[in-house]
Amino acid sequence: MCTVLLRFDPAAPWPVLLAAVRDEYLARPWEPPAEHWPGRWGGRDSTGGGTWLAVDPAGLVVTALLNGFPHLPPLGDRPTRGTLPLGPLPADFSGFDAFHLVRATPTEVTVLSWNGTDLAQQTLSPGDHVIVNQGVDVNAFAPLRAAASPDPVPGLSTADAWGDWVPLLAGGTFTGVAPRPLLVHHSVDGLEYGSGSASLVALGHDTARYDFATTPGLTATWHEIPLPDRR
Repeated sequence: MCTVLLRFDPAAPWPVLLAAVRDEYLARPWEPPAEHWPGRWGGRDSTGGGTWLAVDPAGLVVTALLNGFPHLPPLGDRPTRGTLPLGPLPADFSGFDAFHLVRATPTEVTVLSWNGTDLAQQTLSPGDHVIVNQGVDVNAFAPLRAAASPDPVPGLSTADAWGDWVPLLAGGTFTGVAPRPLLVHHSVDGLEYGSGSASLVALGHDTARYDFATTPGLTATWHEIPLPDRR
């Protein structure tokens, strides 16, 4: 997961609105979002067995994982970071590659960051936030500021439920410390790397909604991931 766009307003009908894009080697196999783990819905990485984003509809929690910096050399057998969104967290992160772990509930959003040596946690204030591999709010994304807050009632089509937040993930460019396009597609060491999927997650005070699209962009096909009704 390489981008999380977040709107947090504990007093709103939907306190958490989250839009996320996963960037990965496109040949790396994965399975579409489902309840691959008891009580947790998300896409499953077929190689590591974990996930980049997990939704807990009973607990009203969404957790998203982003790679961090610096990257460690591609040597040795290190634990997969894909278990982190599923919890519980380990007592010792030694050996893990760098990461940012976003955990959002209707009342609190935290980001746990590990750089391979030091662990830091910050609690985000209400408002709009941009989380990228370089950190929290080091970049700005103008379409997020301009997007109206939707009313993503479960059962509506993605377009009707999410309004401005669907085109939010169709493209655009970050400004700030790490300017780059939202959606990427290029070659890394001869392997195809790019934005392979996108997610929209909303947490209300008593319900959650999760939508997903492969090959994000202007022609993305979105669908709602069915979640159990906790009401």
